[in-house]
Amino acid sequence: MKPAELAEGLAHGVERGAEEGPRSEARPKRHRVLVALNGEDAAAASAAIAMGRLVARTLHEPLHGIFVSKAKVVAAELPKLLGLPTHALDGVVLDVEVGEPGERIVAFTEAHPTAFVIVGAAIDPHGVLGVGDLAAHTIERSHAPVIVVRPEERLSLARILVPLDGTPSTASVLEPAGDLARRAGASLDLVLVGEAQHGPHVEPGAMGAPQYVDQPHHEWPAFSAEFVHRFAKTIGHCPADVPTRFFLGAGDPADEILRFADLLAADLTVLVWHGLRSEEHGAVFERVLRKATCPVLVLRCCP
Repeated sequence: MKPAELAEGLAHGVERGAEEGPRSEARPKRHRVLVALNGEDAAAASAAIAMGRLVARTLHEPLHGIFVSKAKVVAAELPKLLGLPTHALDGVVLDVEVGEPGERIVAFTEAHPTAFVIVGAAIDPHGVLGVGDLAAHTIERSHAPVIVVRPEERLSLARILVPLDGTPSTASVLEPAGDLARRAGASLDLVLVGEAQHGPHVEPGAMGAPQYVDQPHHEWPAFSAEFVHRFAKTIGHCPADVPTRFFLGAGDPADEILRFADLLAADLTVLVWHGLRSEEHGAVFERVLRKATCPVLVLRCCP
């Protein structure tokens, strides 16, 4: 029996972590949460601020904001420039700079340890990555984790979807997602998509779904447990006390990621980006980013 035939690839893994005792109380790292702002889209800015407040509360950190423009701006004028109510930025530690937004945001995150950069996705179906210039430039240039949020998306952190392609390089950058899940009391839903063990360039250590399962009631749980342990816990450094489920995608990777995000009511979808839009992985990344109906956490994997 092929894995794709096993209940359409759903619920083959077992939930892990709930039985492993109380969550760790280790002292958290002190990294700031940063909201990137400009006057591109008022609704996008409002969504970014709301998501930033949620993440900052989760991490017990103050919320910082950076506004970059070509001309000097007084901080008190920002709500009006952004098209927001005067109280919208209350409690946000603001940094107003002159320059090119992408460059200044990257410089800021390099100068100050940053847990996450939050940026609103403007309505831009034909632009680069389909999320507006500010979000696209932040994703392309920042090595800090970036959360992209669209207006009117549901803002919660109860369930986080983590698509994996079965390669160690993709799993190696998952630590911020696992830490956020632990701090939020969230669970992780891992979904294996793509064919990591096939093609001309197979990454050493890659692990794909077995092509044929003779005894699914024995072999599939063993494969699920091994995959979660190797890629999420060992390589990805996801905390052992975060409840984790495993699912198998059975079709086009982008379509499967979007399908599982809707099916599992994901509050946040994690995408690992290798920095190139021209390759197959980049095409999947761009399609999901354009069509996702929940906020997307982008983790950069350096080639």
